[in-house]
Amino acid sequence: MRAALLSLIETVPNGTALRGALPLANGQLAMLQVDLARQAGAGEILCLVSSVGERVRQIEAYAASCGIDFHLVRSVADISVRLASDDELLIIADGLYVAPADIPMMARETGTFVTSFAPGEGARSLVERFERIDINHIWAGLACVRARDLVEARELPEDWSVQSALLRLAVQRGYRRHVVPFALAEAGRIAIVRDAGEADALAMQELAARSGAMGARLVRMAPVQTIARRAWAAPWVGPALRIAALALPVGAIGLAVADWSMAALGVLATGRLAGHAANRLFGRFSASMVRDSEQTARNLAFAIAFTLITVLTVAASDRLAGLFAALIIPALALVLGRLEGPLPRRWIRLAASPSLLATAAFIAIPFGAMLPVVMVWNLVLVGLMLWQTRTGTVAAEPPKPHI
Repeated sequence: MRAALLSLIETVPNGTALRGALPLANGQLAMLQVDLARQAGAGEILCLVSSVGERVRQIEAYAASCGIDFHLVRSVADISVRLASDDELLIIADGLYVAPADIPMMARETGTFVTSFAPGEGARSLVERFERIDINHIWAGLACVRARDLVEARELPEDWSVQSALLRLAVQRGYRRHVVPFALAEAGRIAIVRDAGEADALAMQELAARSGAMGARLVRMAPVQTIARRAWAAPWVGPALRIAALALPVGAIGLAVADWSMAALGVLATGRLAGHAANRLFGRFSASMVRDSEQTARNLAFAIAFTLITVLTVAASDRLAGLFAALIIPALALVLGRLEGPLPRRWIRLAASPSLLATAAFIAIPFGAMLPVVMVWNLVLVGLMLWQTRTGTVAAEPPKPHI
């Protein structure tokens, strides 16, 4: 069995706040470490503490919500009595931040190991944040040791850092080195967080990630960052957005049946916007994991509402064509998203975007062009699929035989 060792002992410079309990988006830094431990296969978390407060209890509750046992420990002796000799102990450095997208890469290592950087020269101020292993390597904040090796560390003085001592033990035992690119630290994808300002900067960096150049510039604007901070600080915003993302498409179905098609499309687009906001603000951070079933329910509610709007908007003689045209769009969009090819992913996302489709339909309704717009959208999806699957070479010369 594998257990994970977290630490909530180190405090911010000239302060009393625990580094591991610093706010990160709508959660805390240690909650992201719980996610790392869970993905690394840990069934139990041992948390080093010197005192227990509300922040520690919140992290304990989050671990319980993830289905992981959480136990408070104060020494190596407390740790070793909870482990069998053949167990593994995954050590996660106090204050370690790993970007959510990079957690699977860090968590996939099996057996005993020490994850490290080999930064070489330069970036001295950054290197000093991590613990040095030897002259050429620094610790990247993750290691896994055998539980039976903890016997050697039981007699440590009380003022020694337990995590540092276990790291030294792993190095002396010659555990396998897992060297990761130092560029991850330079880009802030892996970091040792020292204060609340750094945690906030990392949260904003993650919010801007995968948004494209325009989206990243938008997130860096002061008003957008202020809105994000206020949304993270208000506990009701996340649940409200997630409820709206499902409830508004369901409400749009009722509006469509009542023959208020334009209002239904407006509500439908607003529901998609709420879903995007929920995913962007909360879906990639700890303490708010959006399940696949929830996203599937949102998509299904949209598809049903949009199909009803299409069918009820067109003439009675065109309703079969409207039904077919509306139903085929999600299937084509799904297939297009699975195809590999030369098209930029941004084009594919735009072509398969329910939000854009609802907006286009909203504009088309006053002109009586709802069905033509849906049909053209299908043709665009088919055209992109053909372009994505085109072959570069129709025929090639047979390979020449070796002489």
